[in-house]
Amino acid sequence: MTFDRLHRIVTLGVIACGLGALHFSGEFPIWVSLSAFLVSVAGVKLHPRFKANWVIRAAGVVTAIAGIAFLWLAISDEDYLYWAIIFAIFLGAVKSLMLRNDADFMQMYALTFLHVMAAAVVNPGISFGVLMFPYVILLVLGLQLTNLRKGIQGQALEGAKTGDLQTERRLNLALARRDLIHGGFISVTVGVTLSVFLISLVFFFIFPRLGFGFFAQQSRRGMAMTGFSDQVNLGDFGNIAEDLQVVMRVKSPNAQLPLRMRGQSLDFYDGKSWKKTTHRRRPMVVDSDGIARVGRGLDPLEGVVAQEIYLEPLAGSPRVLFGMSTPVAYQRPPNALEALRPKKWRFFRDLAGDVVLTGPDAVSIVYTAYSEVSDFNPQALRVAGNHYDERLLELYTELPPLNPLVEQLASDVVAGQNNPYDIAQAIVSFFHKEFSYSLNSSHGDYDPLADFLLNNREGHCEYFASGMVILLRQLGIPARIVNGFAGGIHNEYGDYFALRKSDAHSWVEVYFPDNGWVTFDPTPPAFLTSRASPGLLASLMEAMDAVQLAWYRWVVEYNLEKQISFLSALFSLKKDNENSFTGANSLTRNDIRQLWYRLKALPWGYFGLALLLIPPLGIVFIRLLRTPKKKKLGDQRDPAVKAYNQLRRELKSKGYIKAPTETQLDFAKRVGAENPELYDHLMTTTWAYLEAVFNPKA
Repeated sequence: MTFDRLHRIVTLGVIACGLGALHFSGEFPIWVSLSAFLVSVAGVKLHPRFKANWVIRAAGVVTAIAGIAFLWLAISDEDYLYWAIIFAIFLGAVKSLMLRNDADFMQMYALTFLHVMAAAVVNPGISFGVLMFPYVILLVLGLQLTNLRKGIQGQALEGAKTGDLQTERRLNLALARRDLIHGGFISVTVGVTLSVFLISLVFFFIFPRLGFGFFAQQSRRGMAMTGFSDQVNLGDFGNIAEDLQVVMRVKSPNAQLPLRMRGQSLDFYDGKSWKKTTHRRRPMVVDSDGIARVGRGLDPLEGVVAQEIYLEPLAGSPRVLFGMSTPVAYQRPPNALEALRPKKWRFFRDLAGDVVLTGPDAVSIVYTAYSEVSDFNPQALRVAGNHYDERLLELYTELPPLNPLVEQLASDVVAGQNNPYDIAQAIVSFFHKEFSYSLNSSHGDYDPLADFLLNNREGHCEYFASGMVILLRQLGIPARIVNGFAGGIHNEYGDYFALRKSDAHSWVEVYFPDNGWVTFDPTPPAFLTSRASPGLLASLMEAMDAVQLAWYRWVVEYNLEKQISFLSALFSLKKDNENSFTGANSLTRNDIRQLWYRLKALPWGYFGLALLLIPPLGIVFIRLLRTPKKKKLGDQRDPAVKAYNQLRRELKSKGYIKAPTETQLDFAKRVGAENPELYDHLMTTTWAYLEAVFNPKA
């Protein structure tokens, strides 16, 4: 491969890594990165056609017009970062067509570096880490090739006039050489880069953190997720029912599938959407252990189930906290460094008992939920009576104008039942027997719930939950719809339960005096099996999710807390808590003080010397591993050399191999003595070869 072609292909690899890091953020249409990459591929072959001065001037005009257009688009929708990145991609595509000299290549690498920096903001996922490894290697190799190109250009243009055809021809011949770059050069480059990369990893984990995060202050763009805002339109969950993106991960010794994680309740129905009128929140009191109780005077550490939860950032919704069954308390991981955060985590509870957490924006949340999961007593609920508080009736029995047939349906379904518990069970049985679960049903826009109850009896969870709440309210029983997650999978690689977007679910809570809110799920159990993934695909997705979680914990969210905990475990001061999503133990001031004493006692001078010696030792090691190749004598294109090499191959196939101590003539004489008929041919070919190698024509 010629030097010029190798340099352009390496540059294309650098461009591909930068574009890939941006593409896998999911923030840009596929045609943006794909078209830019295809233009760059075309530039490898078509770059000679873009050398004319008028083409360069035209490209400048097009770039200026594009810059104005992108600026107008950015001002129009106020997404300045998005259009700035699009413009950077456009500049890279244009530049890739006009790579002529070393300065052009350096500008191209600068543009790819901008792509990578932008990707660090919009794509903190594991795809960024995977692509950065080849990017660093190819970039270092490309920079070295650029430096060689600069030297080649300097020699070719030395003492020559600009635009001289002879000089241009001499430069093209120099760039077309195939013997400028050998395997050893590439091996040493890769070795040095790997050494620097390893040193960087050491600094990343050991060097004191100046902040609490790495990628944009630990932030990640929140995933779009409907169903957890103060207003939810009927049918919203159907839009995400087939999305396998993981939203929440749960660790609990008492958890088992299917897992039900309660989120928030909605109380007001206007005929087409549910709204939350109990959204006014007040701060929760946090005790000395960092525990915020939902109910006063309750000790959450007795007779309850603890779940450690890693919740992904959700876009466009309040930061609703989830918990199994009936959450009674919440807790953030206690830490001595928590007070240093610019934004504090605070728990808030609304009038319905739902809990949210405020704090840093667009970051994952790790917390512990404590829940009561004991089964209710049907007999106690049957005798609970129907003496409800007036405020409760006002909130949870309100109805919009209903189709008269729906009112009649409520009476028909519960005929013969005389208490709220049996009425609720009768409605659940009615839905399970008479209706079907479906993600593809349509119920119109005028009165979708009436259509579901009376005509097309197919739907997903929101229709079933809404239908049950409406029938119960029609009968004067307080009920509300609850949104959360149900189902999930057990990730064997990370030993946690994963809940995906497709596990978003709605169910019903019914109020019983002296017992509180009790869960009922009218959706047929078939909704759980409809979300199962194929075996091999599920296993691959579980492995990828475990790797991605490790990336988030130990790279994106690797902060001062985790660093101190990691170093404490390294010095055996504290055992690292691998069973925790936080990846760090609770830290006290004494832990930090003891770690500081240990670090001060380390021989830092020897460590610095070792780091300086790693690159040269790596180069020596790679050279020792290399198997030296025998240098072939003579011009391999010479007819005499070709004829002799062909003769040697034929003799080798018949078992005649030249000994290391034999000369070419000795070998020819030995073979000729055993095969007299070949003697003259052997000697003639050998003498011609020796003449071509040792006495070539001038």
